[in-house]
Formats: sequence, structure tokens, C-alpha cells
Amino acid sequence: MTEPTPPRGQPQPLTVLRDRRIQSAGIRRGDVVAYDWGFEHDGRHHVQRSFVLLDHGVQINQPVTFPAEQQGWWYCDLVTVTDHGHVLHVDDMWIDAIVGPPDHPYRILDLDDYAEAMTTGTLNPTDAADGLIRWQHFLDQRLNRRHDTTRRWPDFPPADVTALMTVELPQQWTLLPDRPNPPPPHTRAPKAFRNPPTEARQESARESAGPPAEHEQRSGDPGTGNLFTEVEPPKA
Repeated sequence: MTEPTPPRGQPQPLTVLRDRRIQSAGIRRGDVVAYDWGFEHDGRHHVQRSFVLLDHGVQINQPVTFPAEQQGWWYCDLVTVTDHGHVLHVDDMWIDAIVGPPDHPYRILDLDDYAEAMTTGTLNPTDAADGLIRWQHFLDQRLNRRHDTTRRWPDFPPADVTALMTVELPQQWTLLPDRPNPPPPHTRAPKAFRNPPTEARQESARESAGPPAEHEQRSGDPGTGNLFTEVEPPKA
């Protein structure tokens, strides 16, 4: 049973379970959840802030490992969101978009992976239809321009995201036991960990909805609760 959403403007703490691999402390404000998580790439520690748009089921971030000419651009993921109030499960659902400045067209990625998931039965017809409907609503409300003479995005990034970009967040994240290391935010997760079918998501929720103390904690800086793990280089 989904717990009631806190009133807008009153940040509420919660736990985010990302792709059944990372558990992170975050906050919910209105229709947006924000959380930080860390990884190591090319011998450097990085902290990435991600935002979940609950009204669309889309997760967005500005990848810290983007090349210099694309710093500040956004990477948007279609996701499934299972909301337990104090715990939010977020699972990748293949389709992505890269959003740069308003005078640059956005780019849609991985529709072929979505189609493969449908044809192989990894994604059932009901979930597939729901994902496409939500993605279209996201594009129409946030990015698609019709007759605008000014080059600007209609509503992107959302105001609630902008308000949370500089807010201090808990620096606590954990790699769940027996899970592979997380990739940088704009690379593809292994298919086995992308959007598990409905039954698998329900089982995952039952297994991992316990308090954070029940999970193994791995830390690059003992005592901080921060996770820094080596990952593969970004894909083109």
C-alpha cells in the first residue's frame, strides 16, 4: 500500500533503491526525489546527484563524467517507480534522452533495447504501454516545442529540480550485497539489472525494503557511508 505523499514544500527523508544495486539516502519534495550517490572512474571519486520525477516516472541527472563541452547537459532515463513512502524503488526502463541547451535538439536513445525487451517477454505489454505513455507525456510537457519562436524548453528542468540542485543532501549510499559495481550515470546497466519484470520487482521490494542497517555497507572512506567503486569507462 502506497503511503500518502508529504505536502509540497516540506522535504521528507526517504531511501532510494536504484536498479536493485544502490541504496541511497535522499529527500522528497513535492513530485521530485533527489539523492546523491558515488562511484570511481579513471581513478577519481565522483559524486552524482540524481532526481526522480514522480509524475512522469523519469530520472534525470547532469552526468559528472560528461566531456567538458557537455557539462551541464542532462541525461534522462525512463524508469519504473515503486513508492512505499519511506522507500522508493527506481528501476531503469531502457529508453533515454540526452538534453543539451535549448538551441540543440535532444537525442532519444535505446528504443531498440526497449523493443527487444518487449519481443523477448522481459517487458510485458501492459508495462510497455505504460512506459511509452509516460515517456510521451514527459516529452510533450517538458521538451517538445510546437510554435515557439524563442528557443527554449517549455518546462525543463522542472522548477522543483532546480530548487534541489544546490540543497545539501545526506552523503550516505551503499552497494547492496552481491550486486555488480554501478556504472557512471550515462552508461548502460547490464541488461539483467534493467527494469526486471513485474514479478521480479515485487520480489525485490520484499527483499530490500528493510532498514538500511540490514544491508552490507562498503565505503571508500571508513565511517562515512560513501560508496566509491571502480567502474568501466563510459560508452560512446
